[in-house]
Amino acid sequence: MKLTYIGTAAAEAIPGLFCECSFCEKARKLKGREYRRRSGAVINDDLMIDFSPDAYTGTLSLGIRLNELKYVIFTHSHADHFSLKELEYRRTPVFCVLPEDREKLKVFGNRNIEDGLKKYYGVYLPDQGFEFTFVPPYVPFQIGQYTVTPLSAHHCPPEDAYIYLIESNGTTLLYANDSGMLTEPTFEYLKGRKLDIVSLDCTLGHSLHETGHMGFKANLKVKKILEENGCIKDDTVFVSHHFSHNGLRADEPGEIDWTYDNFMEMAKPHGFIMSYDGLVIEK
Repeated sequence: MKLTYIGTAAAEAIPGLFCECSFCEKARKLKGREYRRRSGAVINDDLMIDFSPDAYTGTLSLGIRLNELKYVIFTHSHADHFSLKELEYRRTPVFCVLPEDREKLKVFGNRNIEDGLKKYYGVYLPDQGFEFTFVPPYVPFQIGQYTVTPLSAHHCPPEDAYIYLIESNGTTLLYANDSGMLTEPTFEYLKGRKLDIVSLDCTLGHSLHETGHMGFKANLKVKKILEENGCIKDDTVFVSHHFSHNGLRADEPGEIDWTYDNFMEMAKPHGFIMSYDGLVIEK
């Protein structure tokens, strides 16, 4: 499995579109890995997790061809993850030319995703180049080489936001953003399942809060519970992902800005790495 992070920031990106805070100004000076697009990832070039407003620029800069996408799975309906306008450019022949035998883009998600698609494109989605499938939580489904299981996340109630367990060719990924502390049913479902890659929401950064999103302390709690539940292997890769400048900025006495280098130094003893735009993990 090849996991590529297209974007690794929260809704306002880093530096924030209009922001002049100390961290955003530092990011503008340092550039490189401090620049973060809105969140999204691609697996093996044909499966995308979320479709953000930065999907085009992100995939273009990384040499990923969107015309090769077969599947898109959505975590929830917030605009930084579910960019309806950008998806419109998959329509043929109005916005793109594809071979006549090219299958329609298969889209999966919760009822909010379904409602959003139908309100924007109309009830009959195949005319727009899409095939949508509602997927309920904790029920695995098969797409190509992937077995995918949506797991309920605590993020934006009453919407049933998802994180995803994705299995392919003996490799298992837990992709967990946007999410606060994982729910008890989700921990119970994962019990005993061996995970190769664990990618966790870290939007809140320094903060100890764990409702709606997580910070790094919550990431450590998740890792500990997964270890206790028999989910971790000797070579499991743990990634902190989905960052806000508000969580990375040093606001309290004794804190330091969590730039990429500072975060990596802080997180290394705990067995975590920090995601960045373009990070590739292969297992």
